[in-house]
Amino acid sequence: MEHYIEIQRLRTQDVVVDDTLTLEKNTDAFIQGDIISITEKIDGANSSIYYDKKLDRLRCFSSKNELDFSNQLRGFLTYVESLDKEPFIKYPNYIFFGEWLVSHTVIYDDSNYNKWYLFSVYDTVSGRWLSQDFVKKFAEKNDFCYPHELYYGPFISWSHCLSFANAPAYGTQQEGIVIKNQTALEQERGPHILKYVNPEFKETQKKNHKKKLEDPNKLNEKAEAEEYIRMIVTDARVMKCYHKLVDDGILPEKFELKHMKHVAQNLPKAVYEDCVKEELEILKKAGEFGGRLCSKVTMEIIKDKLKIG
Repeated sequence: MEHYIEIQRLRTQDVVVDDTLTLEKNTDAFIQGDIISITEKIDGANSSIYYDKKLDRLRCFSSKNELDFSNQLRGFLTYVESLDKEPFIKYPNYIFFGEWLVSHTVIYDDSNYNKWYLFSVYDTVSGRWLSQDFVKKFAEKNDFCYPHELYYGPFISWSHCLSFANAPAYGTQQEGIVIKNQTALEQERGPHILKYVNPEFKETQKKNHKKKLEDPNKLNEKAEAEEYIRMIVTDARVMKCYHKLVDDGILPEKFELKHMKHVAQNLPKAVYEDCVKEELEILKKAGEFGGRLCSKVTMEIIKDKLKIG
């Protein structure tokens, strides 16, 4: 089954991590005058719906697995089973991606939870993403939620885009924004989708150079590796992965101390895989210590978050 695209974080210029690592900017596909859409980034469970023509029924998926009785994605399976399949029958080659809004890190008004927010559609035959015009019209016609659209029009500047990053529609908090370039999508320029995450929800942090200033000698290899790991294994990333494991039915929704062993068996691996997927260049800098330090820092953070002494 097709998984949703990995959206890169917005980098309007090269980011110098240290003397040996620079993350290149990723905004070249955005040109003044391109038609873009900006929507509020929703902190829920990634999910998708697909009409299976052979089985004549709707199938649904979490970010990794098809849902069934043993893994229902916190009510999403029940929601899909209640849907009329008629709107999807016309599009047996399309996968409809959305966010099933359940409690994660960002706090929303109660009225917005347990709803599905359709944000993208993928054509399995052409191998391309459909325009946001199609997505929005499908949502409106069939009474599905569409993420709060903050702007639709020509790309002006990044400062203009970021001016929408603090306009929450679902509560008092806003995780960030998603910017989709419709012109770049049509012309196959990429990346055509970027995200901006507000500082309080960022999954990376600046490298800490304080030890180098205090110690005239070069830090040993392991200590240097831990600095890199702490850049990417942050509270936000750990909690994102924790909530995903809950969504996938791997961890229980209501944590009890007896579940800690299960957390330790699954969460560090999930965080490490997320770092491989999103922060590989920085992870590589940790070398042979990366895996062990990732586990160590992950468990430090989750114990603090779950208030375990």
